[in-house]
Amino acid sequence: MLTKRIIFTGALLLLMGTSALGYEDHRGVAVDSLEAVLASPHPPKGEELIRVYMDLMRAYNTRDSERCIYCARRVLALSYELNGLSARESALYNLGLMAYGRDEWDQAIDYFQQALAVTDSMRHDSRYTETDVDDKLSQLYGAIGNVYNMKDQLLLAIEYYQRALPIFERNGWLQSLTILHHNVGELYLLTGNSEEAERHYLQAAASASESGDSLMTALAGKGLAKIYLGRGDYEQLLHTLLPAYDYYRAHRGEDGSSYGEILASMARMNLMEEHRDLPKAKAYVEEALTYTDNMMSETRSDLYAAACEVAMAERQWKQALDYGLKSIHEEDEATFGDAGSYALLAQIYTELGEKDLARAYINKVYQVMERSATEHYQSGLSQMEVLYETEKKQAAIEHLQEQRRWITWGTALGGMVLLLTALLFFLLWRSVRLSRRTALVKAKLDGELEERVRLARDLHDRLGGLLTGIKCQVQGGKSEVVGLVDEAIREMRNVSHHLLPDSLRRYGLHTALRDYCRTMPHVRFAFTGEEQHVAHEEAVYCIVHELVNNAVKSSGATQIDVQLLTAKDHTTVVVADNGRGMEVQSASGEVQGDGAGLMNIRERLAAIGGSIIVDSSPGRGTEIHIEIPSEA
Repeated sequence: MLTKRIIFTGALLLLMGTSALGYEDHRGVAVDSLEAVLASPHPPKGEELIRVYMDLMRAYNTRDSERCIYCARRVLALSYELNGLSARESALYNLGLMAYGRDEWDQAIDYFQQALAVTDSMRHDSRYTETDVDDKLSQLYGAIGNVYNMKDQLLLAIEYYQRALPIFERNGWLQSLTILHHNVGELYLLTGNSEEAERHYLQAAASASESGDSLMTALAGKGLAKIYLGRGDYEQLLHTLLPAYDYYRAHRGEDGSSYGEILASMARMNLMEEHRDLPKAKAYVEEALTYTDNMMSETRSDLYAAACEVAMAERQWKQALDYGLKSIHEEDEATFGDAGSYALLAQIYTELGEKDLARAYINKVYQVMERSATEHYQSGLSQMEVLYETEKKQAAIEHLQEQRRWITWGTALGGMVLLLTALLFFLLWRSVRLSRRTALVKAKLDGELEERVRLARDLHDRLGGLLTGIKCQVQGGKSEVVGLVDEAIREMRNVSHHLLPDSLRRYGLHTALRDYCRTMPHVRFAFTGEEQHVAHEEAVYCIVHELVNNAVKSSGATQIDVQLLTAKDHTTVVVADNGRGMEVQSASGEVQGDGAGLMNIRERLAAIGGSIIVDSSPGRGTEIHIEIPSEA
């Protein structure tokens, strides 16, 4: 279960309206006098009336949400009467903020997306400058990123934060640029992508140094310290952690939680091999524990884990057990980070001679690993689908706007020119629509493959090393625990291998599919052709993987045959089973009630120029033919 992150100074900074145009503080607006203007015998009209409602809308934003919503709706209605695009965007943005404040995430995103569409129209209106548009776009991208972060949809949050990046760079909005790079670094760190997290933290540190922002320099250093601790890079750790420690130590009265987090990192640095200093590590942990009352749950768990590691280094197993138990969440709220604490507890119980408890916590390591991998994978695909649908809507808006411009020109040129222009536009529109859809599906497919590669690497590198370390600790007479660890390592490697096997890159599709089929009961594999790399191997592997899994789970088949044929100009795959079959429309070749699985496969194949034929009927199994042309 993913844990919701609250956006707060010191972790993720609120990125809403942080451009260089300046922040207008509307808290001091005299709302009574403005309300009196509206209630006067001769209230303002036109542009003056919309300005009064806008001032009230902004002033009520932090005072009275219901009144803010009322004023925003009045601004929205007047903006259509007066064709005020900027006012319309502001009204939609404030309505989104009100929904955001009520935790109505989907409604907030809907308002912000409507505001984005209005802002896009401002690009083509001479009343608004490029800076006006940039200011609104950056504000909206930050707001949408914040909402997706609160929804634990980190990939979408990163996507929208990064859309603001070129705007900040183009306008030289240094403070906003620093906050954005820090936020994106934090999110990448949470997804396990330490390389991208490091890149953004370093950029945040560079921007903060240029602007002289000591807080942002310390925040970036705190994030970098986590990365370098994970890598065991002592020299880089010293370079980033010590300045952050000095800053937070000087401001510990203002931000005790962050200071406690830094102290935990200092303790771990003094536990590193060849640089171990147990008295210092213990002193840092003891000082950090005095700040637990002011810490968020995740920070407090990490601190207790650090205290557990120090006690283990001192071989104080009872004390280590106490800290280890405090570092974990409730079982139904366990996160990927709990796997490390479970591993520590397994080692502690082994040392205490509690074999059953050691075995139970080793099982928990595998369970939380498997659940987190599944959740991250499914969440990643779901977020890519949201992005895909959003891009489709944006493409439709762009087409409508383009259509309006063509119609205007056509009317001016006359009847015949209008007909010819409309025909030409239709042909171009259809072509662009098809190519855009293909590109979006291809991007979705590439994103899925990247997610598989990342998950496979994380499972193999991060958790594989952790399980191997546990095995080393429990060697010597504890055969039951060792066997359980071996089983967990084998299962982890199987999961990692099936996501995207290394043999696919090294030896090609034939070897990867053969190895995969051997691991599946009742699956036979046959190959015809030359052993060689073929076009779109990763995509074909994922498609076959999904077809076999569908047959195993849904068809009731007792035998599945996978055939691969490689030729000079094409690759053919046949997946056949003796399951219950399904209804196929003879005219179109589509499956009756075509499920999401087959629809996704059709879209993937279309993106790489492939085709699919399904031959099936109820009671006589299913045979699926896939053909992919070779790349030119």
